[in-house]
Amino acid sequence: MKTTRRRFLATGAFGFGATCWLHAAEAAGSANAFSPIKTKLAAGKDAVLFINGDSTSYEPNGAYFLFAKAIGDAMDSKVILHRWAEWKGSGPTGPKEYEAPVTLRNTGKATLTVYLATLPGSVPTDMFAGARRPKAIDALPPPDCCILHHGHNMRGFPQAMDGDRSSGRGIILAAIGMTSIKWPEVPQAITNQNPWQAGDEYKTVLESITTAAAVHPSLTLIDSHSAFVAAGKTPDLYRNKDVIHPSDSAANHKGAQLVADALLASWNGAATGKAFATPSWPAMPGTNLISSDLSSWTAEAGAKIAKSSDGDTIEVRPNGSEKACVSKALTPAEMAAIAGKTISITALVRSAPSQTRALGSFVCQSGGALKTFVFLDRGTCKDGWMLLVCSGIPVDANQTHGPAFLRYFPAFSTKPPESDEPLLIRKAVITEGELPKGIL
Repeated sequence: MKTTRRRFLATGAFGFGATCWLHAAEAAGSANAFSPIKTKLAAGKDAVLFINGDSTSYEPNGAYFLFAKAIGDAMDSKVILHRWAEWKGSGPTGPKEYEAPVTLRNTGKATLTVYLATLPGSVPTDMFAGARRPKAIDALPPPDCCILHHGHNMRGFPQAMDGDRSSGRGIILAAIGMTSIKWPEVPQAITNQNPWQAGDEYKTVLESITTAAAVHPSLTLIDSHSAFVAAGKTPDLYRNKDVIHPSDSAANHKGAQLVADALLASWNGAATGKAFATPSWPAMPGTNLISSDLSSWTAEAGAKIAKSSDGDTIEVRPNGSEKACVSKALTPAEMAAIAGKTISITALVRSAPSQTRALGSFVCQSGGALKTFVFLDRGTCKDGWMLLVCSGIPVDANQTHGPAFLRYFPAFSTKPPESDEPLLIRKAVITEGELPKGIL
């Protein structure tokens, strides 16, 4: 099936009529995450774009190389791109640093510098791991815009019941929150990626991204998903013998072009001269519905608990058990505070490099029965402080099954851990609403 697709990529200098049309479109547009960076480039000022992505953002003929070049053409800007160097064809065995920069456009009245923090197989928080963050995040100049391009590797996140997206939504909001802690008020955008070619395997992730964007103020959602559906998800939009990755080779990058077109459509729709900032939800005030005293939590399944040397953090060691955890049973007053509400749970944790991952769970009555909501690091964010989030748990008003339990596991797995390195927990809060808050 031949599909006609709208093309947004510029191919050269604009003529007078095209320039007038572009200015008219900008004047009629609205503010989004691209407005501030677009305003800077339009004024001849240098700008920085940061992209946190997975394998669908990696290739030189992929969406973000195309998008960056298109920005340069549209804004008459030089474009320099730095790509993360860790991936070496079949695994993350390369140096944890950016490759030598490549120039995508040689001339212009300003310079757009792009940092493409892309790692195949990764999830949204992986760039914040202790081994990556110093060069992937901390060494960068403050960006003028951040784009989150993740989802495919999140599939399989835990669900307490049909339609439960609390864990998936939490993974997305954790990355957005961690980005905003590092760069407060910097505009953020998120794509909803592309559907899988064969079916609706991506549905749970799509709904997690969509609902996360819906509850987060001033977060620009870029719909790259719908274009694939409208085009019939034809084989030429995907890599050869691959039902996940958009086609992104030199010979065929039609799939990547659809994603780039969606990005550029949002760029073209961004009004210049208008303010836009993405607030940091971790810094938003929120009433903690449980006690903030971590010292009152108890050890289960052989776990060993101790306060760290700074006195503000508890250390939870597995002591040889994969089921070891630290547990809090909610008091009657705390149960009354959450009853009948939709709540979110956030913890600031640091997982040991030798352990599998950080994992939390919340057991309560929801939908008329006892449910266990599990939220975890789906990737490799170890030895770095991260937000562990569960967003939007519907708690029944009637908790006939007794108290709710909040637990954190340092080494949850199918076999005993070989290491006794601890999980560090600095703070844990439960707040009302699908948007977490109050962790800072």
